[in-house]
Amino acid sequence: MPDYGTPAGLDEAELQKRVRHDYRLSEAEVEARLRAELPDLSADELRRWSDSGALEWRMLDGEKRYFNRAVVNLWRLCPEARDRRAAHSGARPAGDTGVAGLEFDLLDRMRRALDAAKATGPGYVRPIRIRLDYTLTVRPGAVPEGETLRCWLPLPRVGGQHLDLAILATDPADATAAPEEAPQRTLYLERPASPAGSPTVFSASYEFTSRDYAPLVDPERVRPTDASTELYREYTAERPPHLVLSPEIRGLASSIVGSEANPYRKARLIFAWFDRNVTYTATPEYSTIPNLSEYCLRERRGDCGVQAMLFIALCRAVGVPARWQSGLTLLPGKMNLHDWALFHVEPYGWLPADPSRGFRDTGDEELRWFYLGGIDAFRAVVNDDYGRSLHPPKRFARSEPADFQRGEVEWSGGNLYFGDWDYEFGIEYRELDSGGA
Repeated sequence: MPDYGTPAGLDEAELQKRVRHDYRLSEAEVEARLRAELPDLSADELRRWSDSGALEWRMLDGEKRYFNRAVVNLWRLCPEARDRRAAHSGARPAGDTGVAGLEFDLLDRMRRALDAAKATGPGYVRPIRIRLDYTLTVRPGAVPEGETLRCWLPLPRVGGQHLDLAILATDPADATAAPEEAPQRTLYLERPASPAGSPTVFSASYEFTSRDYAPLVDPERVRPTDASTELYREYTAERPPHLVLSPEIRGLASSIVGSEANPYRKARLIFAWFDRNVTYTATPEYSTIPNLSEYCLRERRGDCGVQAMLFIALCRAVGVPARWQSGLTLLPGKMNLHDWALFHVEPYGWLPADPSRGFRDTGDEELRWFYLGGIDAFRAVVNDDYGRSLHPPKRFARSEPADFQRGEVEWSGGNLYFGDWDYEFGIEYRELDSGGA
């Protein structure tokens, strides 16, 4: 893996600790995981896939250590391995939705959103009521008994896609919600660490209304954002470390958009470029990557966050204001953390763009472009920006300094990193309109 330098804010010892957390698998463990799906795996295949980088590894302490998600990524990165697996087990890529494991037809949901917008007017349509139960559990013995643990949980934003947020319950009961305008919205809780042998648990339950968004953009109505405005200056500027408009970024953006002058069509060309050129893969923790957009540019792979950051950088490089948004995806059967982008065009304002969701394998042209401008209701939007101070501020370096979705925990002795705690969330849905799922 190329060396991109040391992330800002981490000393070398802390960085190495985090890298080791991401690269925990021995060659024997990787081979065993591969043989579970490819019993006839050859030594030559293992060597070739490792040498090519399709199986991601690093030398740590004189030993080859593989990325925790190396095998999952292999099926995405290596056509040979993917074909071998399919021939053996019948595994197939995700279907028309582009998202495996769903309990409903996402394409149908998007089509219903578009139809509702045409019938009632573009914008937010088809509201659903969502209950979100979130739990963060600190492992037994992570800190001495009785020490005060400080915990930040993700809190859905109010406004835009979401309405009528209610905090139903928290444990402990005394919790502090960040202001609605906080760019990374948190619910803050404290409690003493449990006795040795027992976990320390923080939890919160929320209920809110979320809506599909279908603006029905007409490119012919689009005009550029006024370059003299503060909005344009802020959201087309560099913002190190993750948004550096290097000559490589500017050159790629220019080659993608060519002579196109319409800002929406520029964003559309950039969006399409991801579908052809970037492979979705699991990515090491962001705190170990000094520049997320540069990582995606060079590797031509990455998860939703690194793709979103490169999309933002490419848009900014050609004068289209763009920024970050993230939270949780709450698709039935596929709940996870998720990041995407927003871009700004007049007269529509800020529009979502989800490049990692990308195109859909459908002949319906409107659906193919749904996630450029539109967005599904099955989200909990937590962040309108990245790398901003939490409320109240953390005293120690964050586990995730850019994004905020899983939570954060610390005590007087320092930050608690992933592995010292875990999280889970559950959801319940209540449809508010008459259109079905």
